[in-house]
This record gives sequence, structure tokens and C-alpha cells, in this order.
Amino acid sequence: MHITQLTVSCSFSETSSSAENLSQVPSLLQEYKSCLATRKFDEAKNTNKEINYLITNEINTTGWELWRFADNMLWKADCFEESIPVFFAAASLFKKEGDLWMMGSCVGYLGLGGMNAANRRMIARDVTMKEVVKRHVIPLMHDVKNQMLEMTSVSEKDKCEGMSSVLEYIARSEELVDDDEAAKEAREESKVWEERWRIEANHGGRR
Repeated sequence: MHITQLTVSCSFSETSSSAENLSQVPSLLQEYKSCLATRKFDEAKNTNKEINYLITNEINTTGWELWRFADNMLWKADCFEESIPVFFAAASLFKKEGDLWMMGSCVGYLGLGGMNAANRRMIARDVTMKEVVKRHVIPLMHDVKNQMLEMTSVSEKDKCEGMSSVLEYIARSEELVDDDEAAKEAREESKVWEERWRIEANHGGRR
């Protein structure tokens, strides 16, 4: 089944009888959203894993195509929660494709980087959503960051630059949920990677 057979309406719609297990995705997305709304973060984590497996293994698509799909969801204020596992799945595909930069973009968008300012302000005022970002979204951002660290198909220079960027995204998300100490730690780590990038750049770090 191809990603273009799915519709963006805060859920996926199954149109291919040959991909029966994909019929689980709409209900899983609703279950995921419900878990976040009720602060059942362990259950949300497990549901995200199920969604990630189905999307990355049962749909014939690319990371870029899935990223664009998630981006469209993010711009719908009531679809923020559903966009999270789709961006995470896009990051998984980008890792398979060896695309460090787009994995970094997924981290930024998980951290609301692609959301319009009005919706970001809305989330910043919502106690429940701030807890969702703190206890669920930011850990997913770290998960993708760690996956980036595992990549061996990119130069050390590019990896250092990518890590510096994603840690800055994480710092901004920590600021959004008023955790200034965590933001400071992420930003300090970002600066360490930036300095490593400078060293690699001065020594011709690109392979």
C-alpha cells in the first residue's frame, strides 16, 4: 500500500484490502491520542511502537513522503497528537535511507518546530499538553537523537553538526514546558557538539 492512498483527516483511511493489518492504524492513532489525553504515557509509548512498525513495514513509502504527510497533520491544531507517531515513523525511514539531516528535521518538528505560532502558544498554555511534551514528546526527540548517533554512513563532521542542531531543538522544547534547567543542559551539550564540529571542519572531517 502506498502512502498516497492514505487521507489526512486526523486518521489514516484504509483503501486496500490487500493490506488488512493496516486497518489497525486509524484505531491505534485514536488510542494513542486517548492515552496522551489521559496521561497514560507508558501505554502511549507502546502504541507508538505499534504504529511505527505498521507504517514503516507495511506501507510502500519514503521518509520524505511520510514527513510531508505528518507536516500537513501538524498544521491542523486538533491533529497535533496524531502527527507525533507519523514524524517518529518518518525518522525511522530516514535512518534506513541514511538521511541524517531529515532525521534532525523530524526532531525539530516533534518539538513543534513546524507548528504555527498560534498553536504553539495554545499548547504552552495547556497544562495537559505541556505534560505530553515533557513526558512523552521530548523523550521521543531524544530517541531519534540516539538513533542519529548510531549512524555509520555519515561523516563525523556531519554527525557533530546534526547533534548540535537537535540538542538545540530539545532545549527549545524544554523551555516551552518551563524546564529551564533541562534546557540549559541540552544547550550546553549542543555547544560541545558544535565545538567538535569546528574541530572536524578544521581537519577536513568529511569522508
